[in-house]
Amino acid sequence: MFAAERCCSFLIVAVTLFHMCLANLPPSIVPCHRDNPDLNNCIIKAVEDLRPLLATGELGEGYRSPPLEPLYLDNIELGRGRQFEAVFSEMVVKGGNFTGKYFMKLNILLLDIQGRGNMRGYCENAKALVKIRGVRVPMPDGLEYVRFTRLPLKINIDVFKLHLDNLFNGDRILGDVGNTIINDNQDLYLSEIIPGLERGLSKKFLDIANMMMANTTFDEMFPL
Repeated sequence: MFAAERCCSFLIVAVTLFHMCLANLPPSIVPCHRDNPDLNNCIIKAVEDLRPLLATGELGEGYRSPPLEPLYLDNIELGRGRQFEAVFSEMVVKGGNFTGKYFMKLNILLLDIQGRGNMRGYCENAKALVKIRGVRVPMPDGLEYVRFTRLPLKINIDVFKLHLDNLFNGDRILGDVGNTIINDNQDLYLSEIIPGLERGLSKKFLDIANMMMANTTFDEMFPL
């Protein structure tokens, strides 16, 4: 399960998408009709009811969604300026913890920190504001389908800790110093990391949304 206090869990996105996208609903999803005068609260309740189920993707009675734990991310570009350049790849996120590979060049407190190798870390109290935009697409079968075009996402993270192997060409002492400096000064680089995470997660969830929407009509998504 994704721990509430140690996030990196963007279940709200997938929950909302599945609430809208499944034509034949599993018992764990209560449909919200488009003419419901209290539509917003209906969707919020459906989201909260589904949240615990999406880590495994087991929605009941044989219905499944792509499990969100662990979550796989790749080629996340973080920072592009002279002071900070990094790429996170082969990331596996479970709860608030993550592992993967990294490449990094960072200038912090007059120290040039560079490395490439394995990494691990965790984040705490991460929150996301998510919007989703789509269009109605008429198809040859005479029905209208929905395709999502944008999924802008804004993240706020209180704590983001890293341990990077092989800093300074594997020098253990310098590597320990580099990791300590990085983690003691997250405010100096976290603003560079977050936009890359937002882009990577936005693309990931947009792809998932459109994959699930492939055979679902507009009327099935939003019944009268």
